[in-house]
Amino acid sequence: MFDKIVSPAVSFMNRLPFKLKIILCVSVLFTLLILPSYTTLSNYIERKNLYSNQLIGLSYNRLIYDLVYSIQMHRELTICYLSGNIYFSNDILNSEKKIDEKIFHLIEFDNKNLAIFKNNKKFIEALSSLRLVYFDRITLGSNQEALFEVHTDTISMLTRAFKDISAETLFLSSKNRKINHVALIIQEKLPLLKESIGQMRAITAKYFTKKEILRDNKERILSLYVLIKSLQKDLISNHDLLHSLDLKTIHKSNILASSKLTNLLNIIKKDIIIVKIPAYNSEVLFVKATIAIDKYNELHKALSLEYKKTVEELQKTMHINFILALVGLFAILLLALYIFTAFYRSVTISLMKLKNASEMIAKGETNIHLKADTKDEIGNALLAFNNMSQKLRKNISFLDGYKMAIDETSIVSKTNLKGIITYANRLFCDISGYSKKELIGKPHNIVRHPDMPKFAFKEMWEAIKAKKVWHGVVKNRKKDGSFYIVDATVIPILDSNGEIVEYIAVRHDITELEKSKEEIKKQKVDLLTGLPNRNQLLEDLKTFLNPTLLYINIDDFTGLNDFYGTKKGDETLKHIALLLSSVAKTTSSKLYRLNADDFLLLFKQGMLTTISAQEIMKEAIEYIEEETMFSKPEKSISITACGGIAFYKTEGDYKNLLTNALLAKKIAKSTNKKFLLYKNNTNIALDYKSNMEWINRIKDAIDRGRIVTYFQPIIDNKTGTTIKYESLVRMIGSDSKVISPFHFLDIAKKAKLYTQITKIVLDKTLEKFKNLPQYDFSINITVEDINDKEIPSYIYNKLDKFPHPERFIVEITESEEIKDYIAIEEFIKNIKRYGAKVAIDDFGTGYANFEHIIALNADFIKIDGSLIKNIDKDENSRIITEAIIAFSKKLGSKTIAEYVHSEEIYQKVKEMGADYSQGFYLGEPNPKIA
Repeated sequence: MFDKIVSPAVSFMNRLPFKLKIILCVSVLFTLLILPSYTTLSNYIERKNLYSNQLIGLSYNRLIYDLVYSIQMHRELTICYLSGNIYFSNDILNSEKKIDEKIFHLIEFDNKNLAIFKNNKKFIEALSSLRLVYFDRITLGSNQEALFEVHTDTISMLTRAFKDISAETLFLSSKNRKINHVALIIQEKLPLLKESIGQMRAITAKYFTKKEILRDNKERILSLYVLIKSLQKDLISNHDLLHSLDLKTIHKSNILASSKLTNLLNIIKKDIIIVKIPAYNSEVLFVKATIAIDKYNELHKALSLEYKKTVEELQKTMHINFILALVGLFAILLLALYIFTAFYRSVTISLMKLKNASEMIAKGETNIHLKADTKDEIGNALLAFNNMSQKLRKNISFLDGYKMAIDETSIVSKTNLKGIITYANRLFCDISGYSKKELIGKPHNIVRHPDMPKFAFKEMWEAIKAKKVWHGVVKNRKKDGSFYIVDATVIPILDSNGEIVEYIAVRHDITELEKSKEEIKKQKVDLLTGLPNRNQLLEDLKTFLNPTLLYINIDDFTGLNDFYGTKKGDETLKHIALLLSSVAKTTSSKLYRLNADDFLLLFKQGMLTTISAQEIMKEAIEYIEEETMFSKPEKSISITACGGIAFYKTEGDYKNLLTNALLAKKIAKSTNKKFLLYKNNTNIALDYKSNMEWINRIKDAIDRGRIVTYFQPIIDNKTGTTIKYESLVRMIGSDSKVISPFHFLDIAKKAKLYTQITKIVLDKTLEKFKNLPQYDFSINITVEDINDKEIPSYIYNKLDKFPHPERFIVEITESEEIKDYIAIEEFIKNIKRYGAKVAIDDFGTGYANFEHIIALNADFIKIDGSLIKNIDKDENSRIITEAIIAFSKKLGSKTIAEYVHSEEIYQKVKEMGADYSQGFYLGEPNPKIA
């Protein structure tokens, strides 16, 4: 029956060339199936994601504005409490508990959905601000206006945070007019109306226990009254639109809420706005405002349900349409299947010929001739197949020759997927001593030598199973128990589908070569210097009783080789070996050469004390440094060396003795010391490891541009405005965390990286303020920077090119570290030639030399934070600070109070006459300029 149905299409296909058959089938399939299905599926997925995201946005809306409602209530209760109604304290605490629960549920919901809040600055700032107005942070004397503003700003930030979510979820972006209208009310209009009512409630609540409101607040109440009336009218004015969108129920809820609001506004107008002396019942206003907000909350919920209902109806309609589309596509698929079947039948006979011929080739029959019955492309393929079979016979003949060549020169075997040998050539049999019969069908471990570890073969199997070629050296066992070593290559053979069918191993016998290498390894004499080598040292350490090691390393020997050449380097090593040989002779020790530039002196038990070991090390290093040069002065070579000393501590621990001496040498080099004595203290190793980790982190930060500058504002105490900034260095870790200089500057100094950091800070600071001529700015310059000839020159060159050098300030810490005041004074003199200024940092504690301060001619004196932070409590701090300010005024220097961390401290330093203030209260360090 099916053949009769298909036969007309088969007849048509038989008349077409093969190329046209394929083009026709593919075109039909692509046109009728692929494009519609792709479009349908894409539209379905897009709309499904849209509706899903909109419902998620609706859930965010509900949770955020539920939280906003609690914050509004907390605001009003707090205002009431601060206005004298202390009985609201329990209500405030209950409110905070609800707020915390709602925050928890909101964050939990966010973590399961968009995870947007952990990076949303507005949300994070809102939560941070909210904590500042909790009950445990306020007192009856707290500033009501400030608390009101914090609450209001928090609500504003949460509202803006939802707008970010709205954009992410397309909450307000739908082609459906009804959804967009409802979303606009939910997102924009209702929150603004409720917040305005809440602010009105809060302002009137300030006088909860009083019977009148201050006159100067009437203007603010009037402004809110006008705004609320406008928003109320805007909601009602959409009566016709609500009816057209089938939102009659919503309209009723709106009218009910509006009536409650009208009652409230009438009281506001009657008892506050239009009377000269406001007199009203604040409790009644509070209750009516709360009722109005609750009614609008009910309207909010009704709108949310309508939004959800509308989206779910659209989802349902979308699913039905998609199913109908699938049915249509299925019908198209049946049509395509019909066409494809006709195509298949038209070419199947000729293809069967090709199939049978291919099977013959697979069996090894290559003398094939096919008869072409058709004149289309398949007929041409049959003729091409005949030509291919002829060439295949020639190629097989060549391959047989190659196989014979490999079999005659290499050890070859094949295994199946389980590692069972399926083929072994003659050389395999000859070298292993096994016959083919003994090898075929056996696993390859028949020749495995016990010296070969299991993990070596595990690595091989992992590689070849991953379809990679494995190469390695393998030690095998012969049938008679002796061994042979092969350089082996194992290749996975893949079929046309890329699947492994078998493995071929090709090996070359390298037994004699490996034996030669072993002989070389057994040599215990360094060929260059003739000294005993590492092998001899390890042997001697086993027999010496409680020995002592002096490990000597030539600094930067690689650089010497690169500069002078390896020939001169070898001459230098021989020369050092002769010098140390004389040291070994006079100290009755034994000298070894370990690596290219490492030498070691071994002493028997009791020959050295801690002191004598250090004396010998010191003399040996000085001796080779002084005597390492050659006859002609212009060709002389100057070297330096460092070392480590280790005493034997534990029986059988001779290998660790060498490790300990090496570790002491590394620590000496990293800390710029000539040598160190290893102490049996694990902290040495831990400290060294920690320091090396920090050094690598600092280097990586420098290379990747993660040394950055933060800027802290300095405030003019007279005007209260920011007039300058201090530039502070920070390091950004690989995890993007900001790292304080406390953790890395000291290590940077020891690792000789400090100069690079100083230059980076200078470059970035100058670039930052190049186009900010309204601000002065300062950077910290240490004594080390000034004594480093490179840094002062670098600063002068930068100031030469900087457009506003008079804005530049260097901060120098005046301390006992300053030994050469002449150099400091010279630096300051040079700086001031550019019009730049000088500040003395951290003045007032620890060390303060007033005579030197006078000599330094500073423009600013920064009073140390340890004095300022306790100035309101510590009388001594106050007296010292007053003395510094008075002293500075006589010198004509301005004073800057550091560590101003509260309003009380700020007012105190202004009263005492400090010119400027700096601290976290006035502004935290930030990468941006405000």
